[in-house]
Amino acid sequence: MCDRNETKDAYYLPHLTWPEVDALRRRTDTAVLPFGAIEQHGPALPMGTDTLGVIAVARAAAREAQVLCAPILFPALSAHHMHFPGTITLSEDTFCRVVMDAAGSLIQHGFRRILLANGHGGNEATLAYLAHRISRETRGSALVFGIAELRKIYLTAEIDKLDIHAGIGETSSMLYQQPHLVRSDHIEQPTMTLDRWREALLARVREDPSLLRYITLGLPPVHEISSNGCITFGDPHRASVARGKELFDAYVRAMVAFIRAWQEATEPRATV
Repeated sequence: MCDRNETKDAYYLPHLTWPEVDALRRRTDTAVLPFGAIEQHGPALPMGTDTLGVIAVARAAAREAQVLCAPILFPALSAHHMHFPGTITLSEDTFCRVVMDAAGSLIQHGFRRILLANGHGGNEATLAYLAHRISRETRGSALVFGIAELRKIYLTAEIDKLDIHAGIGETSSMLYQQPHLVRSDHIEQPTMTLDRWREALLARVREDPSLLRYITLGLPPVHEISSNGCITFGDPHRASVARGKELFDAYVRAMVAFIRAWQEATEPRATV
């Protein structure tokens, strides 16, 4: 049966006609490109968790900020999850070519400000590189709204549990955003195996959150550290719809504030 439940979103590129895009580009020069992944998220969450989540946030933020939301890719950089069936990963070369071509297309149409909204840690370094390339090689400019901002929201309460993948935070988000896709009967806490030095740093991360960057740097392939693909020392059974809504609303507010600050910082000032 055809799914007819989606309602038209006036700021979501897949829904728009070309005259509608033409009208929008006369009101804004900003486009948000959301990036997630198609990769395993443990036994309870769908493969598209990152992509579905970041698109939902980007769409809500685009509506509030009145800018374009333009998803261009579902899979991204997920080589560290390839042990699990269903994961799709792109090469960095393919990923870079698609992002540069898509950004160039939007810039040609007048969307000169490209926000790369990232919902998957494996994309972060490459998107930072691409933001630099877009700003240097095209008539547009680009910034990344990504994992640093996401961690401030998602990990505040669970930072000492390394709750970074299919744990309490992401399960809560999916219970709020796409509850029909969550296999609640399959939620389970993983058995985690980390290097001793990572565990030692994790014990200190609540007093010094900056240590998290060293704990997550160069993690082994996921199947080597997690029994079921989830990366958390927390119990995903503690996830809740209320927590998911709190995270979603906070992430949307942060993205809107980021967009507006960027626009205000670069708008020409009237001379007296």
